[in-house]
Amino acid sequence: MTRSRYFLLILILGALSTISPFSIDMYLPGFPAIAKDLNVSISQVQFSLTAYLIGIAIGQLVYGPLLDRYGRKKPLYIGLSIYIISSVVCAFSTSLQSLVFMRFMQALGGCVGMVASQALVRDLFPARKIAQAFSSIILVIAVSPMIAPTVGGYLTVAFGWPSVFIALAVVTFLILLATYFLL
Repeated sequence: MTRSRYFLLILILGALSTISPFSIDMYLPGFPAIAKDLNVSISQVQFSLTAYLIGIAIGQLVYGPLLDRYGRKKPLYIGLSIYIISSVVCAFSTSLQSLVFMRFMQALGGCVGMVASQALVRDLFPARKIAQAFSSIILVIAVSPMIAPTVGGYLTVAFGWPSVFIALAVVTFLILLATYFLL
């Protein structure tokens, strides 16, 4: 495997792994704006975060066996598609209930990236390179909690809180394309 191919694979797998951390951290600065627009308290908006965490937990239990049974790509494409659609619907939510439900659906779709990237490391790299690949992916993941709230804050101030979900959908669509064409 060439050095550029290795870098590309790590970048794609790292991007897949950061979907959920970005989804958690990027919309946090928008809590006050979401609460104001939906006529609820900030503490009620936190239900959407709880729903996301529950969705991640359930999704990880589901995707492991699905990825083993149906291969890596088909569940990955379906999960990312669910995530993209849910993100767009989150952006247009007009009630707390719809936001909470769509955040749950977003998590169910998005957590496929975390599960699939780990499975793909074992598939794509020789045994002697697996630890190195995982450590490189973890470096990519470690950056997301530092970047996501800042990006989310800027988007919220400039374009409103729905822009965060649109940005998440667009970035995930680009990750889906990279997965389809380059992985």
